[in-house]
Amino acid sequence: MRRTNVLRLLATGVVAAATGASLMAAPAWAGDTAPEPAPAPDQVGVAPAMTQGLDKAARAGTPAQAARAHIKAHRGTYKVPVSDLSTVRTTKDGAQSSVRFQQKHNGVPVFGAEYAVQTRAADGGQQVTSATGTLYTDLTVSTTPTVSEATAKQRMFSLDRGLSGVRGAKTEAHGLSVLPDAKGGRLAWHFTVTGGRANGAPVRQEVYIDARVGGIALSYNNVDAADASPAQGTGVRVDGTEAKLDVNKETDGSYTLVDSTRAMYPATGGQIRTYDAQRKQYTDVAGGPVTDDIPLATSAGDRFDGANTTSGAVDAHLNAAKVYEYYKNQIGRDGVDGKGGTIYSVVNVASNGKDYANAFWDGSKMVYGHMNGVPLSVGLDVVGHEMTHGVTEHSAGLVYLNQSGALNEAISDYFGNAMETADKGVAMSDPTSGLIGEYLCNGTKPLEECALRDLNDGRSAQKDYQPIPLDIDNGGVHYNSTIVGGALWDMRKNIDSKLADRIIYRSAQNYLTPLSGFTDMRNAVTLAAKSLNVSKADLAAIDKAFDEHGIEAGWEQKGGTHDGTTIGADVLPAYEVYSGVDEQAAQINGDVYAISHGDAIAWDQGSAAFGITVGRFGKKPTHELAQKDAYLLDPSLDDDRIVFTRIAGDSIGVYQTGPKGQGAIKKVVDRPDADETEPVTDNGALAYISTTADGEQDVMLRKADGTTVNVTPEAGTHASHLAMKNGRIAWAGGDGTYVYVHDIRTGTTQTKRITGFLFDYVSDIQLTSDRVFWRETGGFLIPSTKFVSGPLDDLPKAAALRYPSSVYLAQFSVTDEYFAYSTFDLWGALGSWSGPGKAKVARTADVLAGLNTFTRVSCSSGAQLAPSLGDGQRIAWLDTTAAATDVVTRATFAGTCE
Repeated sequence: MRRTNVLRLLATGVVAAATGASLMAAPAWAGDTAPEPAPAPDQVGVAPAMTQGLDKAARAGTPAQAARAHIKAHRGTYKVPVSDLSTVRTTKDGAQSSVRFQQKHNGVPVFGAEYAVQTRAADGGQQVTSATGTLYTDLTVSTTPTVSEATAKQRMFSLDRGLSGVRGAKTEAHGLSVLPDAKGGRLAWHFTVTGGRANGAPVRQEVYIDARVGGIALSYNNVDAADASPAQGTGVRVDGTEAKLDVNKETDGSYTLVDSTRAMYPATGGQIRTYDAQRKQYTDVAGGPVTDDIPLATSAGDRFDGANTTSGAVDAHLNAAKVYEYYKNQIGRDGVDGKGGTIYSVVNVASNGKDYANAFWDGSKMVYGHMNGVPLSVGLDVVGHEMTHGVTEHSAGLVYLNQSGALNEAISDYFGNAMETADKGVAMSDPTSGLIGEYLCNGTKPLEECALRDLNDGRSAQKDYQPIPLDIDNGGVHYNSTIVGGALWDMRKNIDSKLADRIIYRSAQNYLTPLSGFTDMRNAVTLAAKSLNVSKADLAAIDKAFDEHGIEAGWEQKGGTHDGTTIGADVLPAYEVYSGVDEQAAQINGDVYAISHGDAIAWDQGSAAFGITVGRFGKKPTHELAQKDAYLLDPSLDDDRIVFTRIAGDSIGVYQTGPKGQGAIKKVVDRPDADETEPVTDNGALAYISTTADGEQDVMLRKADGTTVNVTPEAGTHASHLAMKNGRIAWAGGDGTYVYVHDIRTGTTQTKRITGFLFDYVSDIQLTSDRVFWRETGGFLIPSTKFVSGPLDDLPKAAALRYPSSVYLAQFSVTDEYFAYSTFDLWGALGSWSGPGKAKVARTADVLAGLNTFTRVSCSSGAQLAPSLGDGQRIAWLDTTAAATDVVTRATFAGTCE
């Protein structure tokens, strides 16, 4: 493909208004091919815009020498003598180098003609891997001017009346340039005029005067916006201080928070744009581009205060600019995407009309709410944190789960804090240097009390890492982040801070991959540091930082203790992925247990992704229920069988095996016109939920004699959280705010609507011989829970349990004898944490009597989640003591752990 000549270089007295982005059309490229045919008469001759694979072997010398030898050897492809290329700079990234050339014609620089040749160290020399840029091949113009530079400068102001109105105008002369065209080029004098217009808009006018004719050949403003004029305003921050703002003055005279003054704007049109969601629901804002119904933050004058202050718009705009400048000047990265793309911030989102106490990067923009009335955009570390998530997405692409997710958070914490300490002049040795979000309280609390996290908390992978289930904090991405973030921060304290920043950035840019873990981070940092040729002392400091945070090969097997017997090692609980399945570590019947689990690794290996481990307490081996082309999950046990949901490509149904998982997998019910899920079995009877194409979710009862009854024949049923025991079936229905109990013998059904708040719903139901228990979950942003119980024969008498009373109640299990529960860990707005949850147990009679007699299920050092009760004091739970989630059991409760 040839690049057409869209740059119209006009005659005397006429201004060609153009921008760098519109000078050329689509690029040409070449591989290891023959030279392109000659251009048509009306086209500018150009070399390929990209080449690759032309050299098969390394060339001797420096990257610049190898690049020159490459261009010389392939003169037929590039069509430009190497003598016309002057070296601008060479940049290196490990074994990679990039040599940038400026094209000259008879010693005169050619407008826009730069070429970058990429090389890689190989075989004692440099192998050229690719080349990119623009070279003009048919330049013939004489480089001897007939109009003097002084005359050209004089004519510039007389011919362009707009320049005469520039206040404080300063003119910089750059000498001669060649403007390429289809007739061999045009010689011109190049000037830059800077200053300001009467309306405050900055001016950086690039002017080219034809050196033979004396007229303006090209003139354009390097900072002006198409529909508004850049201006400078004043912004009032949340803390009451004032700061200068780079904004736009719109054609209607209003001002908007649009910054067109950054280095990216002349090259790409990239801006910093700040929008006010005006309390729009955050879920309506998240994802995709900013929609037309979200306005730019606007002021009638050039002062931004009032709503622009309280919304967080002023702080977001100022801090986004600081983050951009940090990445541009300290790291050499042009914006979030690295390509000079526009940076978008949306402030003042809400959650159901209330403050949304969070901030996030949604893949295309930053979104900010308020915490206790303070906009989260006030924290430079918060803004830097969120924008760095975007940088990471465009570089390492770290998956936001488990260790890789914690790495993602750690890198954002690191760079956000690096920016803030530099901005506020906080020394790395200051104990407060590692605090995250410490300014979000706007001075109402001491910094240490306000902070969300602390990179100086000294946590160790081997002592403090928690392999938290995915349904809590995406596997602990916030809670575990300060372990590796602390190592990076210690590294920054012990070597030159700017060097540390470059090393961490290069690690993410060049070495980390989406599923990298903590040990991978150590390796990446070491490789990046070596590629930058750091000293032995610096490498030793890096090793020391990771050693002191317990991050070394095999660290996952070196930490924590538990006091139970592992019956399922390193499992992914199925409920973390399938929210409809039972939220217990195992299902227990007598001495038989069944563990429903997933295998994340199997997802990309073609093996069974979800299966069921069946075993007997105190005996080995276990038996695995799995099928290669199906997922098996959500088991239920009685003395006669194990039933479970089978998900396959053509159907979803209920299947079964023998009582201990033995025997063939057999179909129980699998209709082609419905999906059967949530099976529960008891004394030979089976209940399940049947979902049809119209969305109906009915409770079906398959009796021991094989007859099937629809327990919910009325239209519009939406059942979930099915339970069955001792001749009763219970489920949640309607919009999730009703509890139903059906007596199989009499065929009657009782109903009770829960009494919680507007957003509460039933999230789990269990039965004993004479009572129903359920959990209610609610809350606007941070979930809160409570347990409720009622007699099976008089459901309207159901009432909330006095104890347990924590609002952070998680899974529970109940029998006639005992009631066990666990708590979830509040990771909240930006990752605050209440510590690993512990499972507790009390006699059911005491719980119903309102007594707080709970004791510990286990003295494990890790978290205990999803307890499952069996006969007597038999209990199983999900234990996160080591760097994995195991199913652990005890035959007796631990009681006190003092």
